[in-house]
Amino acid sequence: MQIEYQNHLAPGQPEVLVHELLETAFGPEELGETQALIAQLQENQFQTFSAWEGARPLGAAIAWPATSEVTLLSWLAVSPRTRGHGVGSQLFQQTISYLESRNNPLLILGEIEDPRLHTSSEDRGDPQRRWQFYRRLGAKHLDFPFAMPRLSVNVPVGEDMWLLSFGGRAHAGIDALTGQLVGKGLGRPLEKFLKTYLEDSGEIRNSDGRYRVEIEKMLAAAANLG
Repeated sequence: MQIEYQNHLAPGQPEVLVHELLETAFGPEELGETQALIAQLQENQFQTFSAWEGARPLGAAIAWPATSEVTLLSWLAVSPRTRGHGVGSQLFQQTISYLESRNNPLLILGEIEDPRLHTSSEDRGDPQRRWQFYRRLGAKHLDFPFAMPRLSVNVPVGEDMWLLSFGGRAHAGIDALTGQLVGKGLGRPLEKFLKTYLEDSGEIRNSDGRYRVEIEKMLAAAANLG
């Protein structure tokens, strides 16, 4: 197997990447609307690393620089036929290294299904193994009541998600066992990131201007971090 790694997408590759890789790895609650995502990839709204065997996508790591201080590694996926061959690790490490050297963010975050509450499937993989994979690469589960914003009004809510830290200037100071964020000066940048995420999402406010209860609890928790 001859694998070619890229830090850009050529014309025609966004469609292939979404339809042949991402749609099988993620449900609509984590992926959003596919045509909108294809358009965003075509317009280079994300920083994308990918692995290919000819015209076939083998893996992708896609990051969104949401604010000047916080970047979200929105999706990392590998083809089932290449799992265990190091493609995911290579893409993850390339992406984190690039983001840290190029963007120098305070935090590089990611979202995964809570491995205690989600079950495995042939297409979407095993949440327990996914968490073990990220933990081996230095990820830290944050002690924070994360509620994933609905990516579009036309897709379900992504329930029972964890927020992880993958890298950035503040990453080393976060305790890997507790994931505590209190007193680390992360409240304001995290709150700004979450508000940016919400503004870019399909979440809607009710008549009194508030989001659903889980979102409001998350925003309050960020504001209280200090």
